[in-house]
Amino acid sequence: MHFIVLAVLALHTAAPIGTQANPAKTTAVARAHSATALREETLASTALGREMKYRILIPRGYEGSLKRYPVLFLLHGLGGDYKDWTTRTDLADYAAALPLIIVMPDAQNGWYVGQYEDYVTTELQADVVRKYRTINSRYGRAIAGLSMGGYGALKVALKRPAMFIVAASFSGALSATVADDPTAARLGADEVQRLNAIFGAPDSQLRKDNSAVLLASTPRPNAPYLYLDCGTSDPWLAGNRLLAEALAKNSYNYEFHEVPGGHSWDYWDRRIREFLPLLMKRLANN
Repeated sequence: MHFIVLAVLALHTAAPIGTQANPAKTTAVARAHSATALREETLASTALGREMKYRILIPRGYEGSLKRYPVLFLLHGLGGDYKDWTTRTDLADYAAALPLIIVMPDAQNGWYVGQYEDYVTTELQADVVRKYRTINSRYGRAIAGLSMGGYGALKVALKRPAMFIVAASFSGALSATVADDPTAARLGADEVQRLNAIFGAPDSQLRKDNSAVLLASTPRPNAPYLYLDCGTSDPWLAGNRLLAEALAKNSYNYEFHEVPGGHSWDYWDRRIREFLPLLMKRLANN
């Protein structure tokens, strides 16, 4: 059964990765534009061994039509959850007029690696297809995210190039897989310990298999269109530049923007607003 989300009882604490609360956007009421429906779903995940929640924005006219819609999977950052995009930005307003389903999963602080990657790419997608009228092919499927989620979106798209038509990262934590990365070290000792537990030893195969830069070092002619942007005051900027260099060197179809701003919800609110029209053009051309 689907439930329209009318309110959020508690707000999430600012993320330790440097995520800053946006006072102008953060509110106790989840945004549900009159032209969209904001729903909350629950999925019993085999990969994670527990129930997982996700939010979904349904476009105008969905209930009164038989049309199938493209889907954007929109990932949260470290310390965040599936509610972030609809409580900390005006996403519902920006998407109101778009023929697009937006799915916002929860991945806790798992860096979209291992079972969390399996959950998002397999179980979640199957649940959305079962419950909603989607275009169930790569030509109707995109993935994007901020910070940890930006890393996750690009990494998953590079590992599974036939799955998505567009992948995007805002302020992606793209060097998190690098052992002793100075930016990751700024997260604090506890988070560095968690990263080491997730990715293993400095020379582990798991780090190599999940490094966005190393994945981009292999040309993939069937890769999705890749979009990445990062604030000029963002501590993760160097990693974004490094990935952009690898994409250029290996002839990927991509664009990279360095934009004034930091690692904050104000920045992500602005960038998702800019990205959505670009995404719709790309979807329309396929």
